[in-house]
Amino acid sequence: MKLLFSLSLLLMTSLRGCLAQTPPAEAPANPPLTPAPYSAPVYRATLHHFEARRQRLAARYKRATTPAARAARLAEARTLFLTALDSTIFPAWEGTAWEFYGQTWEPRQGSIACGYFVTTTLHHAGLRLQRTLLAKQTSETIIKNLCTETHIHRYRGLSRTDFVQQVRQQGPGLYVVGLDFHVAFLRVREGGAVQMVHSTYLDPGTVVREAAEGSEALVSNYRVLGKISADDALLRNWLLGRALVARGATVKAE
Repeated sequence: MKLLFSLSLLLMTSLRGCLAQTPPAEAPANPPLTPAPYSAPVYRATLHHFEARRQRLAARYKRATTPAARAARLAEARTLFLTALDSTIFPAWEGTAWEFYGQTWEPRQGSIACGYFVTTTLHHAGLRLQRTLLAKQTSETIIKNLCTETHIHRYRGLSRTDFVQQVRQQGPGLYVVGLDFHVAFLRVREGGAVQMVHSTYLDPGTVVREAAEGSEALVSNYRVLGKISADDALLRNWLLGRALVARGATVKAE
């Protein structure tokens, strides 16, 4: 166990829409960084470590007796949720092949469609959702199942540059963006850098993390943006291990 824990810390430090739609023609690539090293046993051990931390934090949340104390625990939950995705889950999935019908559960094995990438990574982070059912929905339906309307914004006709600026103005956090032919994560960092994390049908045809300003996959006439890291209801469900009930599904899971 000590060896796995040490390897986990080393990995952490070193380290869809799509199925219902037809992708547009390929566009010039925005070369991503080389994927980080990946080890399946270390990945699983690290997810287990994060799950144990989530459970301990959930117990502390339940023991909190004041609104201020519960708010403090929820702030810790937000940090833990984002850390699991940023340090372990997103890096592990980089380089996994995109495929229109791809639905692998395992990073860098098989292939994964954009909607499945969103739902699978959130599932690996500990969010109890109907992974297959949601992955087959339109990108807007996926977002509406993750966020309340308070945290959802819609845009039409903006250039890619103007849209990224709009996202940046909403502040640091994790977003899911729904596009005409795609669904992806946007990660806004302190300082304003905006990354797009997604399984892309464009070159290189894999899961990538890249600068949003240069991502041709972000070109779209209509965009739906949900700031999932700001939604306390979602974070509370994640923290307490509550299952999300799928709403508005128009395509049934097999």
